[in-house]
Amino acid sequence: MASDSSTFPDRFGGKVLLLTGSASANESEVLGFGGATAWRFLREGGAAVVITDVQDEIGERSAESMREAGFQATYLHHDVTNEDDWLSAIERTVADYGRLDCLVNIAGIQDTMQIADTPLETWQKVMDVSNVGMFLGVKHGAEAMMKSGGGSIVNLSSMAARWASPYGAGYAASRAGMTHFTRGAAIQYAPHNVRINSVLPGWVKSPFTKWIWTDDKLSKYRTDRVPLGRWGEPEEIAAATLFLLSDDASYVTGSELLVDGGVTAGFYPPVTD
Repeated sequence: MASDSSTFPDRFGGKVLLLTGSASANESEVLGFGGATAWRFLREGGAAVVITDVQDEIGERSAESMREAGFQATYLHHDVTNEDDWLSAIERTVADYGRLDCLVNIAGIQDTMQIADTPLETWQKVMDVSNVGMFLGVKHGAEAMMKSGGGSIVNLSSMAARWASPYGAGYAASRAGMTHFTRGAAIQYAPHNVRINSVLPGWVKSPFTKWIWTDDKLSKYRTDRVPLGRWGEPEEIAAATLFLLSDDASYVTGSELLVDGGVTAGFYPPVTD
């Protein structure tokens, strides 16, 4: 499991983090990847976090819970496919906290249909939220980071970028697009001291996957195919994300970090006679 955050009390001292798609950040509820990342970032010395989403009630409640715990946190309504929203979110972050050091692009939507049944609008929306949102975030986020000497961006992809299934081809294609874009962006922004990497989660318990892990049959089908024998936890994705955001990964850019319990390593369980 993820290390106790008290191990690194000052790892993000003075830094500011913006996370998209992160309304589910109230520790009294089911945390999303962004929520788990935001809390640990703050507990490891981060100066402030800005969580953005389109789920305003949940997001406001989450930011308030962080402020009640003594941290600096802001929630912003943010459609990641809208460039004006991106400009506004970054401008507000810098105005309120003086800088932007770290960005995590998490916003995404699911596609659970087969290709023949997928409307063009659904395909387009999946691509827009994952890929357009990431493009705009990197473009404008990196620009803000360059003004303060550099920074780090993590794009939350999925093991689906590496591993096809009988459904969700649009989702898988969008996630594969994220990893390849990350490599190109990493090369372009390296001279400006902005590192860009991707994390590829497997089956992890979060609000995004609640419809699966709360169904005994659907959950067991997946657990049986994980070499480590269990679902992941949001804190484990947060640990990987925060490593890439931190100076511990100062020589890492353009990478893909799989956090999938071994699912994409090969066939499992092994075939036996």
